[in-house]
Amino acid sequence: MQAVTAVATFATLVAGCGASKKSPARRSDAATSATASTTIPPTTTTVAPITTYRVRRGDSLTTIARQFRVPISAIVRANHLTNPDRLAEGQRLRIPPAPPVELVVRPSVGQRGQAFQLRLTGAQPSESITFEIRSPKGKFTGPTHRASTDGAVASIYQTAFADPTGTFDVTATGNQGTSTRTIFVLR
Repeated sequence: MQAVTAVATFATLVAGCGASKKSPARRSDAATSATASTTIPPTTTTVAPITTYRVRRGDSLTTIARQFRVPISAIVRANHLTNPDRLAEGQRLRIPPAPPVELVVRPSVGQRGQAFQLRLTGAQPSESITFEIRSPKGKFTGPTHRASTDGAVASIYQTAFADPTGTFDVTATGNQGTSTRTIFVLR
């Protein structure tokens, strides 16, 4: 009986391997994939340590945030500051780690004539950011955008019905060192 069950399970798994060409998974596909288990090793997450900074004469949250590439709101939250406009010389502030720079295009795959949302996070607060899109047809450089106090920028790129299909390379570049890129595909 165990040999018959093992052969049936093997046949089901082999049949399930071809399911990648199917559209959405059917309930029976999900059930068969649950019978196969794989041990996944635990992942390790590294978190950057919080830095302690001693406030100097003339410092403001804006200058400290720029120095550490951290949004002002993150410093306010980490220190439970009730009045962010009031810092005392010698005061110790906990500075959280800078957020990673990330550029996301939504959707990542689309049709000609569709609008794509470009969203950059992790830029310097108030940094001037320019998006450049390279397509099979050529290069487009958009207008300059100013990052929010949290280092975020959003823009829309509208494709035309006459645009060629293919991979579009998006680069975000800032005047204070932020630079990253990603792609989206037009079909």
